[in-house]
Amino acid sequence: MLSALVIALLAFATAIFQIAFLSQLPFPFSAVSFPLLAIAYGIVRDRPLLAVGWALVAGVTLDLHGLLGFGAEPLALFASFFAARFLFLRVLTNAGAGARFLLAAAVAVIHWFTLAAVDGARVLFGAVPILVDLSAGSLLAPLRQGFVNGALLLIVFGVEEAVRRRFSRAFLSHAASPHAFS
Repeated sequence: MLSALVIALLAFATAIFQIAFLSQLPFPFSAVSFPLLAIAYGIVRDRPLLAVGWALVAGVTLDLHGLLGFGAEPLALFASFFAARFLFLRVLTNAGAGARFLLAAAVAVIHWFTLAAVDGARVLFGAVPILVDLSAGSLLAPLRQGFVNGALLLIVFGVEEAVRRRFSRAFLSHAASPHAFS
């Protein structure tokens, strides 16, 4: 229960940080998406509830700021989760650095195209398009976000591995230690 609350609060806080601060910065920082990173991380670490919980909380939080209507962001995040889970289990069967990078990039690209499909459905009913125009920046946006999120996922796994290696002796299980006390 406590871990679910911590995940929800962290997802909410990072979504607010992304909306309020990162989206105002230039290219590499404005393309960072914490919900997409959490989805890719949860899939690689085989923690789908982490990914789904993050997608739900961060999706609703991002939806409060978005212009596409309520439900567009959670829909895009859930579509990204299910497509990425399928890709990781069926196509990218190893968990090497290349597969992790491609998974994070695929999550970002699927998320963007799902939002573009929602935007296209809005246009069919008479709304003005928000996401898609024919500029080079708009057409390259999913690839730039995929590249940035893929690189960030590799950095997250690298930092996690370095911390695990550095503190492995401090967090050894008592059962595996020859100095265990009974």
